Amino acid sequence: MSPQMGKVIFFMGVGKPLELREFPVPDKLEPGAILVKISLATVCGSDMHTWKGRRPFPTPSVLGHEAVGTIDRLGSDVDRDTAGKPISVGDRITWTIMSSCGVCYFCKIRGLPQKCLKLFKYGHVKSDVPPYFTGTFGQYVYIKPGTGVFKLPEELSDKVASPLMCAAATVAGGLKRIGVGFGDNIVIQGAGMLGLYAGVFAKEMGAKQVIMIDILEERLQKAKEFGAEHCLNAQKFSSEDLVEKVKKLTDGFGADVVVEVAGFAKVIQLGVKMLGTGGRYLIQGAVYPNDEFTIDSHDVIVKCLTLVGLHNYDAADLGLALDIVKVSLNKYPFGELAGPEFPLTVEGVTAALKALEKREAIRPIITM
Repeated sequence: MSPQMGKVIFFMGVGKPLELREFPVPDKLEPGAILVKISLATVCGSDMHTWKGRRPFPTPSVLGHEAVGTIDRLGSDVDRDTAGKPISVGDRITWTIMSSCGVCYFCKIRGLPQKCLKLFKYGHVKSDVPPYFTGTFGQYVYIKPGTGVFKLPEELSDKVASPLMCAAATVAGGLKRIGVGFGDNIVIQGAGMLGLYAGVFAKEMGAKQVIMIDILEERLQKAKEFGAEHCLNAQKFSSEDLVEKVKKLTDGFGADVVVEVAGFAKVIQLGVKMLGTGGRYLIQGAVYPNDEFTIDSHDVIVKCLTLVGLHNYDAADLGLALDIVKVSLNKYPFGELAGPEFPLTVEGVTAALKALEKREAIRPIITM
C-alpha cells in the first residue's frame, strides 16, 4: 500500500526559486507528538527576511511558523492541550513557534524556554529529512513533544488565530515582562503587525493612552482602530519635535513605556529620549545581526531607565494573547489584519512573500 503523501513548499536558498515537494506523511508518531493538517497559514515578516537573505538559514527548508490546523493524529500520552483542555482528532489548534525540553538551564532556571539548549523552531530547520513537515508552508506539520498547544475557541476564526502564534504572543510576552499597568502612557515605534497587537494589548492591560509612530500613513490610520489615541508620522517631524510631541501628550513627563517593534535599531536612540524618568524600554523588533545603535548613557543612568530585550515567547504568552483577543474580539477588527489569500503553490507562496516585501499586505494568507 502506497504511503499517504503531503505537499510542502521548499525554500532552496537566497535568490533561488521555491520548489514544490511531496513527502510521505508520518504514520507513526513519537510519544507526545501531534500530526496536524494545516487549514491556513500566514506569512510572517521573518519568513520574508529569510527569503531575502537577511540572516543565515539552513536549506532546503519549509518556511512558515504561523498557522491553524486540525489534529490528524495524536501520539501516545497526549490527550490535553497546554491549558489543560481535552483534545482529540479533528480539534482545531494552534501552537508555539518552538518546542523545548523543559528541563535544561534556560527552561528551568532562567525561565526562557525559547532559548532551550535543545530548541526546535518550526519553519527554521533543514526539512529534507524525516519528519519533513517542519514548517507551515505545507499541508501538514509535525508537532514535536515539548510544544505548547492550544485548542482554539469557536469564536476565533482561522485568519484571526493564525498570527497570534507569533506576532501577538511575542508582544504579549514583552509587555508582560516590561510591565504595563493602569495609567501608563505607551509609545509604540512601528505600526506593523507587532505594533498593532501591542496597541491593543497595552490598552487591555490598563494603559492610559497609546501613541503610535510610523512612517506609513496607511498603517497609522489602521492603528487608530487598534487602540492608538495618537498617531504620529515620523516623516513629518524632526527627531526633536517628535520628542517634544510625546512630552506634550504626557503632561511633560515623557512616556512610561516605549516599545520598539519597527525593526530598525536606529529608532532606539530616539525612543530613549522619549522616555520619562523611571521609564521602561521594550526592544523586540530590531532583531537582525549587525543592526547597531548608540545611546547616551547619561540618559539611561540619570533618568533611571530600564531597557529590556525579548526574543520570541513562551507558551504562557501565547495563552495570554489568545485570551486577550477572545475577550476583546468585538472591540477591534482583528480579521482585517490577515490577507489577501494565495494558494499553496510555488507561484502563490512567492507572490505572498513579494506582497509582504512591498508592504502590500500585513499578513498574507496561504490557503491549502
